[in-house]
Amino acid sequence: MPYTLLPSLPSSHTPDQILAEEQRWLRECSYDRQPRAHLWQAPQSLIVTRKDTRLPRYQAACEQLAAEGWPVHVRDSGGTAVPHGAGILNLSLMLPRTTTDLAHYYRLLGAPLLALLGEYGLEGSYDFVPGSFCDGQYNLVIGGRKVTGTAQRWLAPGQDHQGAVLAQAMLLVAGDVDQGTRMASRFYELAGGGLRFLPGTSTTIAQAIDWPGREGELVERVKARLTALLSKD
Repeated sequence: MPYTLLPSLPSSHTPDQILAEEQRWLRECSYDRQPRAHLWQAPQSLIVTRKDTRLPRYQAACEQLAAEGWPVHVRDSGGTAVPHGAGILNLSLMLPRTTTDLAHYYRLLGAPLLALLGEYGLEGSYDFVPGSFCDGQYNLVIGGRKVTGTAQRWLAPGQDHQGAVLAQAMLLVAGDVDQGTRMASRFYELAGGGLRFLPGTSTTIAQAIDWPGREGELVERVKARLTALLSKD
C-alpha cells in the first residue's frame, strides 16, 4: 500500500508537539480516507501512556528523570513507558478505519518493517518477548529479542466521518537499548508502579548485523529505505 509521506517536523519540536500533530493528521485521515505515514525521531526521553500519568508519584518521577536527562512525555496510544533517542526511528501510520480487527492494522504497520529487516538479512517475526518494555503480540522480534514495539490508537467514527487508526512502531536501529530498558523500569520505580523490564530482552539492527560504521549513518540508511518502501505501490 502506498502512503502519503508526511514532512519531517522541525527539530525544535518536542515529542509532545509531534504527537499532537499526528493527532491532527489522524483526524484528516478520518475524513479523506487517505493513508499517511510519518517517520520521526525524538531526543533522549521516555514516552509514557495516559494511564501512567495516574501513578501515585508520577509528577515526582518526571522531575527526577528530567534532572537525569530523561524528560517524560505522554502519548495517546497504549502500552507502557518506552525509551527514545538518536538511535530509534519511529514510524506512525494514519489509516482509514475499515475493520474492527486490530491485527489488520498491526500487519499493515509491520509489513514495511519486515521487508526492511529482510534487506539486512534478518528474519523478523511477530511475538511476545516477556520482560521487554511495551511487550505485546505484535512486537517484531529477531533471534528471540525485540527490535520493534508497536501500539495503536483508534479514532471512533463520528456523524461526518468513518474513523481512523493511528498505528505506531518504534524501530530500535542503534544505541544502548539496555540503558533505555533500565530507564523505563526506573520510571515505574520512581512513579510508584509495579512494572519492571529486563535488560537483554531487546536488540538493535546495529547489534544484529554487527554494524561497523557510525550509528547515525545506519539510522539515515534505514530511514531512506523505509521511505522508499512506504512509497511503493
